[in-house]
This record gives sequence, C-alpha cells and structure tokens, in this order.
Amino acid sequence: YDFSSTPGKPTIVPVPDPSIPIGQREGLSNLDVAKINKLYKCNCCSSVLPKPKGSFSSVNYPSPYPNNSNCLWLIRIRRSKIFLQFEAFDLQRSSDCSSDYIKIYNGNSKSSPVLLDKYCGKGPLPSLVASGSTMLVEFASDESITATGFRASYNRVNCGATFKDSKGVITSPNYPNKYPKNRACFWVITSPVGYKISLKMLSFELEYSDRCLYDYLLIHDGSRPMSPAVGPYCGTEKVADFTSTGNFVLVEFHSDLVWELPGFVMSYTF
Repeated sequence: YDFSSTPGKPTIVPVPDPSIPIGQREGLSNLDVAKINKLYKCNCCSSVLPKPKGSFSSVNYPSPYPNNSNCLWLIRIRRSKIFLQFEAFDLQRSSDCSSDYIKIYNGNSKSSPVLLDKYCGKGPLPSLVASGSTMLVEFASDESITATGFRASYNRVNCGATFKDSKGVITSPNYPNKYPKNRACFWVITSPVGYKISLKMLSFELEYSDRCLYDYLLIHDGSRPMSPAVGPYCGTEKVADFTSTGNFVLVEFHSDLVWELPGFVMSYTF
C-alpha cells in the first residue's frame, strides 16, 4: 500500500533527462533471433553491439561456418564514430562474391550507403570508419563450400573517415582553426588492387614534445594500427611524401589534454 502520496496524483514521477534518447530499439535482440531460428528452423544470426568497443565473428569461428547462414551485426554507440578492423578473414571465393560474402553499410539498415560492397575470398580486408555512430555488417553463405570465416573488432573514435575516391584531402579536426583536445582520429584510404597511394603534407603544426608523446601523427602502410608506420610526427617538422606498398593506408592522429594548435592538411592520390 502507498500511504504517503497525494490522492489523485501519480505515485511515482519520472525525472526527465534530455541527454538520454528514448525511442524504439533498432535491430533484433539475441533472444529474438533464437526464437526465430527455433520457430522457423532457420540458421539466422543477428546481434546489436551497443558497447563502445567489442568483437564478433562468424558462426563457429575458427571452425567452418555453416551453409545457408544469414547474419547481421548492428554496431551502435553514442556520440562517436566507429572504427572497424578485421583480424582474420577467409570466405568461399566466387567471381562476383555471390556465394559467400560480407557487406558493410554506413548506417543502421541495408538501405544505408555501402561502406564495403560484397567481399569474399581471403584477406586482407580493409579497416573502415563509419561517418556516424551506427554500422551494419551483413554476412551470408550459400548451400555449398564453407571456410573458417572471420573475426572482427571495433572501437569508437572521435573523428575520421573512409576514402575510396582517387584523390582527396585529409585535415585535422576544425582545420584551419585549432584542433580540439583529447582526440583520436583514424582515416582509411583504399585504392583498387594494383594502385599505390601517395600522400603529400601541405601544412603541419602540432604540439612539439620529445619523441612526440602527446600530440602526434602516424602514417601506416596498411589499414590497421598494427601495420608498419612512419612517424610519429609532431611540432613543425617536415613530413616526407609517402607512397604505400599496397592498396591501403591508415592515417592516425592523437591530441592530448593540454595544447591546441592549427593541425595539418594533406592530400592523397592513387
């Protein structure tokens, strides 16, 4: 019984918090998918990944994935961009990747722009940066021939992008104004197989420190943070022109909690 509330008034009054969005959940829960599989005897897999970082893999990984799989992973984080990278990748190869494939969307549905079109065979698979806080990963297999599948991880980043055009420009956040404090940014450039990527620094001014421990820029010959790198660069030192050995480049920028300076602008072409 309630002995203290005013007659005719609500017993519990919610405290509004405008910083917390309220709305319909996007995507199916793991329990929803389990019920669908049992009810319709199908082999679907789907998950919503709401944490700021995590990992996921194809069914049974590192053992072969089953035939006739149809899987979706919705990565959904708050107020950040998503950086996705693949640690392992091995799917059945076909000429147009119509048999087994992975496909990645820059948003929360299959109607969102495509970040990576159907991809199959063996890696390497490029890392990707979503333009917003959601990314949809689709995996499908047909009725014959399987492989070990894939394993991927993701984390949130403050800024960055995925570039697939043959030329473009990359700038630090807010350039030519001062970049903000405490930022981690990743830009991935992907060219067609056989095309090398060339970078040229046009302007560069970061906080200087011995060994570039605070604000710094790295250029990776590959699309992952573990790929070989030149740098770190900081201060106003000259950044040498760079040409990749393959068809992926990752540009990585970090700032600390102290100084803010104009940053950098660089061009790329392939």
